Amino acid sequence: MNKKNPKGKLGKPKIRRIWRRNPVTKIKESGKIYKRKKWLNCSDDEEKELDLTKDLEKTYRYCPRCGAEMVEKDVDHKKRKVCPVCKFIFYHNPVPAAGVVIEKEGKILLVKRKYEPYKADWCLPAGFMEYDESPEQCAIRETKEELNLKVKLTGLFGVYSGKDDPRTHAVLVMYWAEVIGGKPKPGDDAEEIRYFGKNEVPDNIAFLAHRQIIKEFFEIKLAESNE
Repeated sequence: MNKKNPKGKLGKPKIRRIWRRNPVTKIKESGKIYKRKKWLNCSDDEEKELDLTKDLEKTYRYCPRCGAEMVEKDVDHKKRKVCPVCKFIFYHNPVPAAGVVIEKEGKILLVKRKYEPYKADWCLPAGFMEYDESPEQCAIRETKEELNLKVKLTGLFGVYSGKDDPRTHAVLVMYWAEVIGGKPKPGDDAEEIRYFGKNEVPDNIAFLAHRQIIKEFFEIKLAESNE
């Protein structure tokens, strides 16, 4: 029995103070703007990737499991951050993403980005996968969220490595898609959507992988027209 409370009676619980932000308090928003470096001097057939991977070399300093300071060790023939206490290993793996290629009368549908990174640049409808979904489900969901369109996937377009996204290194799975419902309307993180012909594609395409996909799309259309 507790000597300070010999009768074993329960006292009143302590009231926890709840901190609330005053509505007049201003929260400083990030002013960081991602700007695309000038394209490297190379022909369309020799498109090179920009070396932006240095910004991606950000790893844990402290273990996300136990809080111990991480150390660098050779694991699987590569230097990785390892926790000396609980042995957690930080694998800096790419993040999966998926999207669609939608065509209409030989043109390709692009989305104007509403937010950073690369705000106001154009890209294909795509986004990062959720933990509980497949690449196909991700592609369909992202299309609905960005374009207000219901689509049916008709085949795999290709798989690409996105190393120039300042947020992460993405593995992008792209599908051919056919519109089966809905009316085109910008939504989610889209500012504008539009179909572009080969000579109408804007110069400010957000990601190198998307540039490659657009290029391959028109190569396929050209080959089909010559058959």
